Amino acid sequence: MPEFFSKLTDRIPKTLYAFGASLVLMPLSLANGVLIARTVGPVGKGALDLILATAGLLVMILGFSLAPGITYVVAKGKTDIRSLTARLLLVAGAQTVATLMILVLISNTSYSDKFLPTGVGRWLLLGTTLYVLLELLTASWKAMLVGRQEIVRVNNSEMLGRILQFLLLFGIAATLASKGGNISVAVLFAIAVTVSAFINLSLIFKLRNAFKEHTGTNSFREAVGFAAPCYLANLAQFLNYRLDVFVVSFYSGYASVGRYTLAVGLGQLIWMLSNAAATVLLPKIAAAEHDDRAAHVMRVNRLALAASFAGAIALGIAGSQLIPLLYGEAFRSSIDALLWILPGIVAFSIVNVLAAFLAGIGKPRLNLIVSTISLAATISLDLVLIPRFDIVGAAIASSVSYIISATITVAFFVKETNTSLRDLLLPTSGDLKSVLALTEPLLRRARLGGVG
Repeated sequence: MPEFFSKLTDRIPKTLYAFGASLVLMPLSLANGVLIARTVGPVGKGALDLILATAGLLVMILGFSLAPGITYVVAKGKTDIRSLTARLLLVAGAQTVATLMILVLISNTSYSDKFLPTGVGRWLLLGTTLYVLLELLTASWKAMLVGRQEIVRVNNSEMLGRILQFLLLFGIAATLASKGGNISVAVLFAIAVTVSAFINLSLIFKLRNAFKEHTGTNSFREAVGFAAPCYLANLAQFLNYRLDVFVVSFYSGYASVGRYTLAVGLGQLIWMLSNAAATVLLPKIAAAEHDDRAAHVMRVNRLALAASFAGAIALGIAGSQLIPLLYGEAFRSSIDALLWILPGIVAFSIVNVLAAFLAGIGKPRLNLIVSTISLAATISLDLVLIPRFDIVGAAIASSVSYIISATITVAFFVKETNTSLRDLLLPTSGDLKSVLALTEPLLRRARLGGVG
């Protein structure tokens, strides 16, 4: 099935497919979220999300932002993939040991329940360590494929992984319900680990031919050199949109975490569009001529921003009705949080695109400035607003921080490229023509009887 799926989608233009895959992943993510919310409620969902947030934090800290560096060196076309992989596996071993040590230290502190749920046993330490390892390796394999501009293959694996997650969730939940039982947080996390392992193996399979190549240079040091300046910026940015989960956990408990992460997760579905654009952009920027970069990025940004704005309006209107209907009345308070965070979500879609450009032209320090300022705003606003307004306070803090990030990033881009705000933000008739040009080959194939 994966091989057939790849052959089928390889015929679709990469840029169009990146956006199309995002649109397909949205309902899959929604379906998985509904199943989780319905089976374990706000408290269970909050406990699971806290585990995943802690794992994500460790991936970010220990990953050293190597993925953009890997993409950069592979995109240049002179990298020995096999030698690079050997180095990455050695690093992954060290990262695994460090992960387990950090988790053991956390579990022995009085604040352990703010990072990992209590009463789940030592299995959680080992399971989280395995999950972090899988996510680190997955990031490396994705980066290689993106650098080779095989983005379709990455999206194929992601979609198949989400389909597997839904099937596992539905199958296990239905089986337990038929026997009078309920799915647990431990089982949900085991499913997450299984899906991560599946995606990992799928990506390795897609790279099997690249692993056989033994030409070029070992570009590990160059990848580290590119990634190092990005690391602090990416870490700050990660904290900028994940720190609130830990602050909500500290002040309000797992149920509030579950409700807040639902609002954030729904809002961040909009980012799938701009993240897809950024994924397409980085290898193209690394390989493109200087004069082509800014025009290409501005067009992608205009389209991503327009799509994000339209998506936010639709989500805001539908969310107030669908959240209690799909997720249950226990999640009704997520509606206000969603509405407050949506303006920032739309604004931050700009950052997802333009930050890839700034990193691609070798100026990641500008992203660090943006991330540091916005993180300072996030910390200050979280500590003031969350104790008073719970998850609505967290949403307001995040929204303001995202808007600050977007404003500064736009200022840097305009200064670096000497372009106008209008050219950067407002769609043109040429944008519509470019979209039609991308979709025309696919529509023509459909008229001719589809792919086959």
